[in-house]
Amino acid sequence: MKKVFFFLVMMGLTVALNAQEELSWKQTLPRHDIQLGFGDPAIIFAASGKVDFTLPFWLNYRYTPPTTFSADDWFYNDVRRKTVAIPTINFEYRYRFAKWFWFGGAVSYTALFDRREDRITHELLSKTTDHYISIMPSVRFSWLNTKYITLYSGLSAGLIMGFSEAYEQVGSTLADHPYHYVTLDFAGQLTAVGIQGGKNWYGFAEVGFGVQGFVKAGFGYKFMKKEKKANNID
Repeated sequence: MKKVFFFLVMMGLTVALNAQEELSWKQTLPRHDIQLGFGDPAIIFAASGKVDFTLPFWLNYRYTPPTTFSADDWFYNDVRRKTVAIPTINFEYRYRFAKWFWFGGAVSYTALFDRREDRITHELLSKTTDHYISIMPSVRFSWLNTKYITLYSGLSAGLIMGFSEAYEQVGSTLADHPYHYVTLDFAGQLTAVGIQGGKNWYGFAEVGFGVQGFVKAGFGYKFMKKEKKANNID
């Protein structure tokens, strides 16, 4: 009888400890995570064909010579091209549903400014401005969760919209009115490894593949869910 009683007591203590452990992460780890990050726009502009990858992504300056040199091409324009790309700006929010599982969304923006001019006369031949906005739901799997350090991987998938404005040369002068066009395509981001360091305010860095960049870094803020206080009745 004593053995049975002792066994039941131990089972009760085990269940209580497990329940306490299950709730402990909700009491000690933050539930909300907001962050602002910056990454390279390599993937977005790889498809555009406007970026020379022998130069930094954010500043491309190159000379495009004539493709032929026959007698009929004496007046062919030697073109100098300058392309400036800004880093991707990424705003993200996630909510922790479990100790290791987060769900949220991300909005990213980047832009490309392309200009072509005559190498000798510096006459403007064309200029294009491309704006890209991506909207993606995202999941995160945090496999190290401490008070100050979080290690994680993640996946985001959604759509990217491109808004372009182009001035092309008509005859010998640049057109007065630009061409406008909109594109819509799939967007994704795979975060292979990410690290956050800090208690509430933190810095982070990620390595991955997608529209937000191969490398992404920035800062963020994480905080606890506010618990409702019970009303005291006198």
